[in-house]
Amino acid sequence: MRSSDRMRTKANLIISFLALSAVLGFRPSTALAAQLETFNLSYSALVPSGAPFWIAHELQIFEREGIKPQLLYINAAPRVMAAILAGEVQVSLSGVSPLVSTYAQGSDPVAIAGAVNQINVSIFARPEIGRPEDLRGKRLGITRFGGLTDFSAQYALKKWGLQPAKDVALIQIGDTSALMGAMAGNAVQAATLQPPSTILAAQLRYRELLDLSKSGLEYQNTVVLTTRSVLKRSPDTFRRFVRAYSAALAVFHLQKETALKVIARYLRGMDPVVLEKSYDAYKAWVPEIPYLNQPGMETAIALTPARGKEKEIRYGDLVDESLVRELERQGFYRDLYGKR
Repeated sequence: MRSSDRMRTKANLIISFLALSAVLGFRPSTALAAQLETFNLSYSALVPSGAPFWIAHELQIFEREGIKPQLLYINAAPRVMAAILAGEVQVSLSGVSPLVSTYAQGSDPVAIAGAVNQINVSIFARPEIGRPEDLRGKRLGITRFGGLTDFSAQYALKKWGLQPAKDVALIQIGDTSALMGAMAGNAVQAATLQPPSTILAAQLRYRELLDLSKSGLEYQNTVVLTTRSVLKRSPDTFRRFVRAYSAALAVFHLQKETALKVIARYLRGMDPVVLEKSYDAYKAWVPEIPYLNQPGMETAIALTPARGKEKEIRYGDLVDESLVRELERQGFYRDLYGKR
């Protein structure tokens, strides 16, 4: 057997073991459970970007690294950052804007890994909106002010020569399902959406005005976030966390059926076709080895209001990829993916 074939076989055995553990209902022994270190983890959107956390949780990958996870859904950036800074949450899947703005205020947030490395938002409109210019005098729905959908809406409007607030009203709606409901009821005439909502919108014959993932914009969408002070206090815990997170990424990329089953538990009631198309879309944006997209991160920093400090903040101020680099040097990712 060739070396590359042996590596691929080894990777498949590792990933199959992870999936089998879930099927068999793996649980750590009582003695081991008592030794696990509790780690509070949050995710901010009910979209497949949360899949690595969900997979690591459902397949007990965190437990095998000595971590007892408490998984929390917090869908507002200010609440996420408040929980991180208060020490109530140790790690979060978060957008970049709150990371930048919080750093500018003198705190020490840091991204330790990439999660979704490209912007994945589209602007969809009701069928009567034939072109972007038709949005003048209309309402465009976003989830939250200051978040990714807000940035995406403002970016799109400026690209079309329309001024936010003056030409098009930006309406804060809440979560993605509420955005779809608002557009169906004509409370807004367009909305900033992510998969799976983009797929549902296309099925409903809404008109896609702009797909930002194809616009040429490099933008870091989601990161794995903590604080430098917490990272410094518990480097070994974070080393084990990154191992678990990385193993979950491998399941996401290599074990589609297992990944879809886990995602379906968190996105309940979703049509299987829509779920699969969403998964396929996210595979292109979620990295196998969780480095960040540096040009995308630099764009996100430059475009995030930060009390006038946008030009002063550098990539290295907000990013520490040392744990990912360490695992790569050790051959961890090579073994996971069977790469030479």
